[in-house]
Amino acid sequence: MTHVAEPGLAACSLLSWGTDHGERLDPVAADAVVHLLALSGAKVRDGLPEATPDLVRAVLLEALPQFLSVTPGEEGAALAVLRVLADRTRADGRLNTKRHARLREAIDKCAEEHLRVMCDPRELTLPRFWGGLLRARGVDVRDAEAVRGGLEELARLPYAERARLLSLPDATEGVESDAGSVYAGPAAWALGPYRRGLAMERQAVAAMMLGQRLTLCLTESDAAPWVLDLLGSEQVARLMDADGVDEWTEAVTKAGLRVARRWSLGPAELPSAALPAPGPRPDDMALFTAVGEVVEQYDILRGDELFAPPHPLPADRDGFVSALRGSGLLTPAAQLAESPPADADAEGVDVALATGFLVLDPEGRPQPGPSLEAWRERNAGELAALAVRALAELCGRLGTDPDLGEDFEGEILGDLVALLCAAGEPRSVARYAAVAADWVVPPEASLAAPVRGLEDSTESQESGCTAEAYRLPSLPELERLLQLGPLDEQDAAELAPAARRLAGRLDLLASAGVVWRRGDAYGLTPLAAAVLREALLLAYGGGWPPRSGESAREKTGGSAEGDREGQSWTPSSVAERFPTVEAVVALDAARLVPAARQWDVPAAHRVLRQWVAGGEGPEARWPRLLAALAAPSPTLGSAQAGGPLSPADLLGHRRLVAQTLPDAPPGLLAGYVGDPVLGAWAAEVLRAAGEAVEEEAVPLSSRLLWRLDRLHALAVPAWRTYFALGEVPEDEEARSEGVDGGPPTPELASLHEGFGQMAAGWPGGASALMSDFARADPATASPVLQLLSDHPDEEIARLAALAYEECEMAHLAQVRQAQSAVRRKGGGRRKGKKRR
Repeated sequence: MTHVAEPGLAACSLLSWGTDHGERLDPVAADAVVHLLALSGAKVRDGLPEATPDLVRAVLLEALPQFLSVTPGEEGAALAVLRVLADRTRADGRLNTKRHARLREAIDKCAEEHLRVMCDPRELTLPRFWGGLLRARGVDVRDAEAVRGGLEELARLPYAERARLLSLPDATEGVESDAGSVYAGPAAWALGPYRRGLAMERQAVAAMMLGQRLTLCLTESDAAPWVLDLLGSEQVARLMDADGVDEWTEAVTKAGLRVARRWSLGPAELPSAALPAPGPRPDDMALFTAVGEVVEQYDILRGDELFAPPHPLPADRDGFVSALRGSGLLTPAAQLAESPPADADAEGVDVALATGFLVLDPEGRPQPGPSLEAWRERNAGELAALAVRALAELCGRLGTDPDLGEDFEGEILGDLVALLCAAGEPRSVARYAAVAADWVVPPEASLAAPVRGLEDSTESQESGCTAEAYRLPSLPELERLLQLGPLDEQDAAELAPAARRLAGRLDLLASAGVVWRRGDAYGLTPLAAAVLREALLLAYGGGWPPRSGESAREKTGGSAEGDREGQSWTPSSVAERFPTVEAVVALDAARLVPAARQWDVPAAHRVLRQWVAGGEGPEARWPRLLAALAAPSPTLGSAQAGGPLSPADLLGHRRLVAQTLPDAPPGLLAGYVGDPVLGAWAAEVLRAAGEAVEEEAVPLSSRLLWRLDRLHALAVPAWRTYFALGEVPEDEEARSEGVDGGPPTPELASLHEGFGQMAAGWPGGASALMSDFARADPATASPVLQLLSDHPDEEIARLAALAYEECEMAHLAQVRQAQSAVRRKGGGRRKGKKRR
């Protein structure tokens, strides 16, 4: 039989040979197989690649699942092509009987796995989805006009029918049952849009790798003719003209995308607007990117706690949709889409374009985009996805404002994530501005001076602070908030510009419904908390569940989706990672306490108060909370944590105890005076209530930790004053206290006095007390001992210096032990940008 010569690889001759031998092959699958084999390194003779067992495995299990679209029931089309190719190669005399049998055996061995991955939605890319859908509807994907007509027909369907038809198939294999869980059902609302974004991300990676392989083959003279045919002269010219790494990568990726369409959507060059919503579209990648930005900030700030502190949220999906439609986050863009302006440069058009509410027609005029339809339909999943994109875009846009912008990349979004982790605790504009201006505001200020809102203070009315015009609080209130001692008008004048800049940024965020501000107090809205939580739910569990026997790390290749420790996840476990207030209130105290000690203390204190007030009420819950707080020492271990606490966890636990016990009924605390950790704090509360508690009744371990924390509290202002004295310019007269052997500052004198009183009643005196400090908690003891090493009493100074060295050695040993544990688990350093 005579065949017409083909300019590229001889896929048509293989089809004809198969027909002549009783095998009717899929032409799209045949074209994909011969080209992907050649691109994988197969030798090409007479226009056909010579397959090997290794190449068969690579093409069936890696390449074809990325590029070949199939219809239901035809997933094995490539297997038939490979079998015919093997037989053709044997008939042409290029395979002996043994090698032919080995090749057919390799195909059969890969068949089951190939069929599975070809049916697996985890492997879908945008071209494969649309190509498979159109082919299932009888559309010839090699005909560009037929493809356009098929897409137009889909676009004319009612939205509800389209949403059902254009949804990516689900994958539930390997997911544990959530029966009985309060989180039954998907954890995140925007799973569909996010998984579309994952398909786009897979497509981009696959296209870049294919483009790189095409470029490599293009440089080989013997392969150049069929590669030239595959790429086309115009695409080859772009590759050759690309200059610089970024430009070259873009050109290579575009070349790969164009070739990949050959085996899914054929020659159709489709703009994004041609793809009906809510099916996969290129702009779905924006959601994947926005989720990555949110989780990056969360991992920098947090990321290691058992579960996140809960922030108040809208009541349900309907409440979320109503809050979103009533806010300024998406509403201005939706209003523009309802009546598009003639000018693409009109105010707000850039935001509407970025969120898909507007698109530009071929003449560059704004037209309603696909997001408007989701807005009208009140589709919670699509709107949640749009809200995440809009929030990330808003933060990025504000960050570029020269008057209100960021000091470093991601600052604004990071601040919002920090507010989410505050669990609804109000923040102070003045305090934040002082920290940003490098004022040495003690971390304890947020505990010692909680922010007062309008409901519990007249400060805002007195100072004239409104959402429209910000003014610093009065000097007495400013001193209370900052805990820096006396301040004067000059201090206030120095702080005011930074505070006004922050307030201006907050007011723009408030206009979008992201934050609220009342006077100097501000916080995150429930709507914004829901949007950020949605992004985190997607990042930690929005990807496809891992297959049976496959970990999330293997599945994702280290990407954001899935459990971030490489373990399988379920909808309930993901929701429990970022719980609601209601879910936390329903927890057992033994599970809540280990998580709460990892949070910021104000957030933990707020959540524990909510927990005590919930459920059966304080009378029933206080005993359970005190039992959960009791006795988690490094030596005794913790039933809640399943083992001994690290020094860092013990410090967090003590801070939690110090804030929680003063709220407890004194009558319940008498039974905890003998507790190895709670004892000293329980005794202090009882003494404050007028009850007598003998010092000997409190265990020595608890008295040691209480003394250490008390001295650390005295050391903080002493260090702050020490640094302030050291920063006085040379041309200004500085006080001599505490410098060059002069009298100690009042703050340092308070530390010396406090230590003297504690050492006087300690077994073994000052030497034993300092050594015990170093062993009990090196990180907390180190700054205390360093200050005491300059004590006027030379003997105390010498002992403190020795204990400080012991402290540093113990701390170094703990760091090495932690690093060793990470290495044993197969972990490593987490990449990320440092926050100031």
